[in-house]
Amino acid sequence: MTSPTPSTLPSLPTEVLESILPYLSQSDLTRCVRVSRAWHKSLVTYLWQTLTIRSNVQRRKIETDEAQKALRKYASFVRDLCIVLKQHNDQLLPAQQILVSDPGVIHIEVFATGLFHNLDSLELCSVDFKDVKFEQSQEILALARQNPRLRRLKIDISMDPRILMSMVTEYLPVLQDLDLGFIWRGDVKALLMNLPESIRAVRLRNAVYEAPRPAQNKTSAKSDVSATTARHHHALESFYIEGNLARQEEMILLPFLASCSRNLKSVRSTGLCLFENRKIASALSDLGIVSKKLSQNSLPQGISDVDLARLISSGSRWTNIDLRTLQIGPLAAAAIVDSCECLETLDIMNHSGPGLSGSHLQAILNKATPLRSLQAHWLLHANKITASDILSSQWATVSLEHMDLKIDVPRANETLPDNNAAIQASRNIQRQVLQRIGQQTNLKKLVIGGMATTPATGSFGHQRNCLEMTLESGLDELVHLRNLEELDFHHMDHRAGIPELEWMVTNLPRLRTLIGMLDTLIPPSNEVREWLRTHQPRWR
Repeated sequence: MTSPTPSTLPSLPTEVLESILPYLSQSDLTRCVRVSRAWHKSLVTYLWQTLTIRSNVQRRKIETDEAQKALRKYASFVRDLCIVLKQHNDQLLPAQQILVSDPGVIHIEVFATGLFHNLDSLELCSVDFKDVKFEQSQEILALARQNPRLRRLKIDISMDPRILMSMVTEYLPVLQDLDLGFIWRGDVKALLMNLPESIRAVRLRNAVYEAPRPAQNKTSAKSDVSATTARHHHALESFYIEGNLARQEEMILLPFLASCSRNLKSVRSTGLCLFENRKIASALSDLGIVSKKLSQNSLPQGISDVDLARLISSGSRWTNIDLRTLQIGPLAAAAIVDSCECLETLDIMNHSGPGLSGSHLQAILNKATPLRSLQAHWLLHANKITASDILSSQWATVSLEHMDLKIDVPRANETLPDNNAAIQASRNIQRQVLQRIGQQTNLKKLVIGGMATTPATGSFGHQRNCLEMTLESGLDELVHLRNLEELDFHHMDHRAGIPELEWMVTNLPRLRTLIGMLDTLIPPSNEVREWLRTHQPRWR
């Protein structure tokens, strides 16, 4: 009985082969096609399926005589093309030809058939981000016209806006993914309204609206695309826009959103405040899109407390609020508390305004059951969260993974004689606070303490009324934080020493970063320095 002949790579079933080939690099495939004629015949299609020319090294390789010969032979196999364009006469684009009909009077511009005419995906970018010449924009248009089945188009070069408009809206009828990364100046409304009905994802990363101008001399690219063409965009799933719409957001976006359906699941923007605009927010709501993330990057500079509060109150299910550098007034602070039931992330790190207080933070901790990250480290001395705030009621959340707070705890003066009762009372309070923190068994990063100011001089210093972080004051209440990876208390006047370090080694098995023993405003003892050097040199 003869043993079965082992299968070779090309002889595998097509579906098996297609599941293997994505794991092979271009160099792997190059070696494979050189094994034999059978391997070459089966695999050369996959070798040329993707062509990427980003670096000068790749450009020099493709410009060799041998590579050019292979390119002319196998360019029809290329489906995904990504190239960094040369500034002039890029041979990868269709060549422009001039046919002279009457010498000195009339000439006709045409384009020879380019190398690529079976593309599914096209990505064009530029090394120096300079505008391409009008002639090169025409060559790009010719490349698109020769690939009407193109489904993905990404352009990071600044080309003629009229030509781009014509290319996207007239010559790519099955386009699904459009990504424009350069500054595109033109009639944004016309562009959006005339996108092909097959479009699924749109990213306009630098759109600048300019009102339509009277028709000028027409070129080989049409420039009179109408903004009133009745097209539906029911396939659209994702839409992102940023730039300057010259305060014409409603005029531009409302008709476009009306052409979309509930297939649209994601709408994002930078700097345009779409969810702040009532009409646009209403149109999005009709499509089932309600913003769950509020970022200061999407807010206008100098937004008032009233407007910020109104915006926060308009989204009843916020999951993420990032107001890192904004001054939060009392109305906005109250709105955050009222709208925090679904909050997962709250970042107000640099807040120093008069509106948000420790009692607000405690109220959030009382209501926000899914809260995973709370960062309020740089609350100044007037707006810290106090031990009495923390102990006033239970926390609703047990999901915290990152907590960054300045906790104020009254500390007794250890240098005064006969002050043991006050010291013990302070430590009892500290233990209760640490017990509350220790219930957050999912914590991975804990930052407590913050710089304090001296009222007379305004200078910064370490926080005096803070947790001691000693075993006597309740450090052992953190024993259940088995997932803790980073602990930072370097702004605090703590009293942690070698016994506490040894306890952490034993009881916090995942702790990799400790900040506050050496990297601190309080000089550590020589004994602590030596212990860290010999036991945990990574801690500081």
